Amino acid sequence: MRRSILILAGFLALEAGLMLWVDRPFALWAAQLPHWVTAVSHHLTRAGDSLYSLVPLGLAALALTTARAQAEGTQRERLGRWLGAVAFVFLAVALSGLAVDGVKAVVGRPRPILFLSEGAMWPQPFHMGFRYYSFPSGHADTLVALALSIGILWPRHRRALVGLALALATTRLWVGAHYPSDVVAGAAVAVLTTRPLRDLFIRRGWLPAPNGAMVPGR
Repeated sequence: MRRSILILAGFLALEAGLMLWVDRPFALWAAQLPHWVTAVSHHLTRAGDSLYSLVPLGLAALALTTARAQAEGTQRERLGRWLGAVAFVFLAVALSGLAVDGVKAVVGRPRPILFLSEGAMWPQPFHMGFRYYSFPSGHADTLVALALSIGILWPRHRRALVGLALALATTRLWVGAHYPSDVVAGAAVAVLTTRPLRDLFIRRGWLPAPNGAMVPGR
């Protein structure tokens, strides 16, 4: 409990520091980046679109469910393990995305483009619309949730996956869609959603090992 409180306090202090002293000058700096940087980032940042992960994962879950219903014995068990893995990753991305959307709607923080054009930066609660959905970053949340959930299944690759996710998440800064505090908050939502989901799957027996390690079909 004490550790959780300290982590929460540290996170809030970090977010406050970013919002007060980093976000504003960073947005001004990012607006001056060379065109090629933003052009490349616009392509890379698409990796954080949740549809690119949810649609394939959903289709895979449907296919596995159908195949498992027709299988027997060891094959059925193996397909069940795959289904549990796919369902876990799908829900990690989907649930964290829903959480982010809820926070966005409540906070109503203007995106950097409004700060650059109108000077608007501070939250306007329940102010709906894409231009007021800066906090937290949905793309950062999707990328980190995807990396964490897959990394839980294959711990050997967890650090590399999370590192790649964080690197791709920074593209939200280079394209001017978010502030640094938005990206950090998006990653935090992914962690807060994925870890309890992992614990639930383990308790239910949908992940086969206490630490979540899984290599389907082994």
